[in-house]
Amino acid sequence: MQKIIPAILTADSADLQKKLELFRGRSKWMHIDIMDGIFVPGRTISLSEVGEASEFFNLEIHLMVEDPFKYFEDCSGIGAKRVIFHAEAVKDIPLFLETTKGFAFQKGVALSPNLVKLSFSKLSLTKFGLSGVLLMGVHPGSQGQEFLPLVLQKITAVKESAPKLLVGVDGGIKKENIKSVFKAGADYAVVGSVIMRAKDPLSVFKSLEEMVQSIEAV
Repeated sequence: MQKIIPAILTADSADLQKKLELFRGRSKWMHIDIMDGIFVPGRTISLSEVGEASEFFNLEIHLMVEDPFKYFEDCSGIGAKRVIFHAEAVKDIPLFLETTKGFAFQKGVALSPNLVKLSFSKLSLTKFGLSGVLLMGVHPGSQGQEFLPLVLQKITAVKESAPKLLVGVDGGIKKENIKSVFKAGADYAVVGSVIMRAKDPLSVFKSLEEMVQSIEAV
């Protein structure tokens, strides 16, 4: 079932808790961005500030960090359901997955827009424990950027090359392009600024969900 996952990118612990409380009971999933100020320029809250959110959400933790492995223990500690690491942050994806196979959460790899020449057939790594791919619709690091249309082709390419992998898209998604993203084959879309910066975030979230449901009904 195709779905929308709201996203939180913040350096303010109080802001994080406010947004988590707002979506409590209204979204089964929550995507939280973790940035170290090295892999990308900005810094966000730490994993320890996420608190007990896993009691109310399936947490997808997006590690925009230089050394993702050192965050995995904390991801496990907060009860993450899925952890996303960036392909550029590890030297060997199969080896990295082998090293981290002791962690029970799902593991996904994020692909930035500049990785357009990557052979998607190489991502058929379910035997190593890879459960999904998160295609970045913008360059990672900040919210509010415009969606890059070339990502639509990447969605289809991943689905054709590795049909068993869960495909998510993150960045630049809004009502004007969300149907194109799902029609290209995405399983879920991560939506941050369009929801969180709205006057009524819950209303925007609900309207996007309804747009996705209308696609499935056709």
